[in-house]
Amino acid sequence: MDLQRTLAAMAVELDGLRAFDETAEAVSRYARTLLDADDAGVLLVESRRELTTQCGTSPVVHQAHQLQVDFDEGPCLDAIKGRATYVTDDTAHDLRWPSWGPAAAEIGIRSAVGVRLATGAQGFGSLNVYANRPSAFTAEHVHLAELLAAHITVALAVAKREEGLTTALETRSVIGQAQGIVMQTFGVDADTAFDFLKRISQHENVRINALAEAITVQRNTNARPEKS
Repeated sequence: MDLQRTLAAMAVELDGLRAFDETAEAVSRYARTLLDADDAGVLLVESRRELTTQCGTSPVVHQAHQLQVDFDEGPCLDAIKGRATYVTDDTAHDLRWPSWGPAAAEIGIRSAVGVRLATGAQGFGSLNVYANRPSAFTAEHVHLAELLAAHITVALAVAKREEGLTTALETRSVIGQAQGIVMQTFGVDADTAFDFLKRISQHENVRINALAEAITVQRNTNARPEKS
């Protein structure tokens, strides 16, 4: 897979999409492709006690999310509550989720990545990627998931703008941090990284500061726990 071409294709497809559900669905599809996964989807916090699956690439995503709600445990819930990214290489034997893990394995999920969707200190949900084989996701895959999650976060910020959602940390240093993350992840130079940020900012009609904040939150808010 040509990463640069896939990212370019994603940018073209997302151009013009304004509805959050359409953006979340498209990014979930690209997450599945870019991470060589079997499924992906978005879990949103509607209220303190209500979680909903915004989209999923197959019914398995809805099952996996519902099992986490039923057992009140799992990487997606921990990503929301723990302000971090959670990875499991083998759901069947991950002691962090003794109920959800074996249940997930029974429906075919063996690896998972849960990435928190957040702007500043406020969390909205998680982007979740699943594979039917153990040890499916590398560190590079996880970094890609975090960048895609940042894109969903920006789209959500746009959708919630009329409800009073605001973004923070509008500083040049945040843009520089996000630029560095893009450079490191995709192996591009500073100009290319900034052009990428600017293009996504224009596509989503949000300030580049807000986009930069979303990216840095995914990587820098908290250290990611070690994999099982």
